[in-house]
Amino acid sequence: MVDVLYVEDNPNDADIFSRLIRKLNRPITYTVISSGSEAIEYLTGKGRYEQQRTVLPKLVLMDLNLDGVSGFDVVEQARALERTRHIPIVAFSTSDNPNDIKSAYDAGINAYVVKPGSYQETGDVLEKLCDFWLGNNTRTDYK
Repeated sequence: MVDVLYVEDNPNDADIFSRLIRKLNRPITYTVISSGSEAIEYLTGKGRYEQQRTVLPKLVLMDLNLDGVSGFDVVEQARALERTRHIPIVAFSTSDNPNDIKSAYDAGINAYVVKPGSYQETGDVLEKLCDFWLGNNTRTDYK
């Protein structure tokens, strides 16, 4: 089972995430996807994932400002399907624009986190996110 699906189109941010997640004090499995369209395929088990029967992640951490299919679109499509309706989705964005935050909640995210400016702060935030969403959050809908 994948603990975290990280959707991020910036290769530098994806690399930082990968390095920081491996430094955490808990073993966390993760997959990084670089586009909204691929995230939809992954979550729905269609397209390039149709033959793989992907197991749903425990947490989706997503940049919202993706090229092509946006993170807002991914959230809306995930919330429209029974299979993915209750997956925790956390926006992880550089935007602190109130309109973006409101739109993300309207689309159905569970939380909105503005990416910190430093490597250390980002590591601290990721640790707190994983502690809560993977350790403390109780769910019954794993499939």
